[in-house]
Amino acid sequence: MASAKDLSSNTAVVIIDMLNEYLDPKGKVYCEKCSSIIPAMNRVIDFAEQQGLLIVFNNTELTSTTDPLVRKWGLHAEKGTWGCRLYPAVKQPSAAVTVPKKNYNGFFDTSLDEVLKSHGVGRVAICGIHTHVCVLITATAAFEHGYDVDVLIDCVTTGYQPNHDTRLRYFGTHIGRGISSEEWMAELTKR
Repeated sequence: MASAKDLSSNTAVVIIDMLNEYLDPKGKVYCEKCSSIIPAMNRVIDFAEQQGLLIVFNNTELTSTTDPLVRKWGLHAEKGTWGCRLYPAVKQPSAAVTVPKKNYNGFFDTSLDEVLKSHGVGRVAICGIHTHVCVLITATAAFEHGYDVDVLIDCVTTGYQPNHDTRLRYFGTHIGRGISSEEWMAELTKR
């Protein structure tokens, strides 16, 4: 197992889709339950910032009817609009990097892999929504790109509990680890 120093020097936090469109009741694809993870996520963001970890916001940003998510769900989180902006209750450190995406997979046709590699990242801690779609597919892609993957189980959610529960089991058996944010932070601060 890697030492805490090794973990902290090569770990990034990837936060998926904490946007107005999904978290504000006025959003086109609002998920009432999804804001429940914000307090735990903000603690992770504060911790990551204090530890000097890379924080990446991996946000849906759609532009046209040819984008795959638009074909499936209609135009939402449109580039340059209120819907694709970070929800105000989510902390956004000035040093955070934003990588837009047009698909469920945060790595597909984006700069996410290049950003992580340019910072020497070997382990990612995944947070955000929705557990059964964007979180699942991005975590799987991270694994396939060779990253060690931690899914912070109290920092991911979706609107339908059975989908959430089955995906959490999948993370632990096939992708990496499902771990609480408190346990994850404790690992990184051990001396």
